[in-house]
Amino acid sequence: MAHLAHYREAHPMIFVVTHWINLIAMILLIITGFCIHFPFWPLFMGIARGVHVFFGFVLFLNCVFRVIAAFFVKTSPTGGTREQVPDYQTWLPQKDNRHQAIEWIKYYLFLRKTHPLGAKLGVPQKISYLLIPILIVAMFWTGLCLWAPTMTAAPMAATTNLVGGLMSMRIIHYFGMYVFIIFMFIHIYLANVEGFAPTKLMFIHKEHGGLVYAPEVHDIVGEDLETH
Repeated sequence: MAHLAHYREAHPMIFVVTHWINLIAMILLIITGFCIHFPFWPLFMGIARGVHVFFGFVLFLNCVFRVIAAFFVKTSPTGGTREQVPDYQTWLPQKDNRHQAIEWIKYYLFLRKTHPLGAKLGVPQKISYLLIPILIVAMFWTGLCLWAPTMTAAPMAATTNLVGGLMSMRIIHYFGMYVFIIFMFIHIYLANVEGFAPTKLMFIHKEHGGLVYAPEVHDIVGEDLETH
C-alpha cells in the first residue's frame, strides 16, 4: 500500500525551526549532562555547566513557545491533504484516528502490514508528544533546584526537601535524562516507520507525493504521483 503524501502544510516552517532547536538543545543537554555527572574531563566542567544551563533555558522557552503557537498556527490534520486546522487539534483525539490505538500498536510492532488510515499523528505519537512538554518542564524545574543561583529560592528548596535532599534531586534529574534518550529513539522510530519522507519534510521541508486524503470524508480520494 502506498503511503499518504507529505505536504509542507503538515509542518509549517515555524515548527521546523522549533523542531531543530529541540534537537540541538536535547543533544547538547545529554552530552553535557554526562560530562557533569561523570567529570572525566575536569577542564571542560565549567563549559559543560554553562552550556547545560543555557540550553536548559532554550529547551524550556522553546517548549513554551511551541505550546502557545499550537493555538495560533494552522497545520494539516493528517497526511495527504493541504487543508489546515489549528495545530493543537492535531494533538487531541480526532475522528481520523478514533478507536485506532490497538491498530497503531499492531502496525508499529509489525503485527499489521497496512498503515492505519488516520490523523497526522498516530495514537501512540499523540500520547508521547503530550507527555514530552510535561517532562521538559519537570527537567527544567529539577535543574533549577540544582543550579546554584536558584537552588535556595523558596519553591526550589521546598521541592528539594520534598524529595529528600540534593542527592535525591540529582538522581531524579540524572535519570530524567535517560527518559529523554528513550523518547528520542522512540520518536525516531515512530516518525520513520513508513520511510524517511516525514523526516525530510520536518528537517528540510521537502515534500513527497503519495495518496491524497480528504479529512471531510475520512478516506483516500486520489494519488499525487509527483515528488516535490
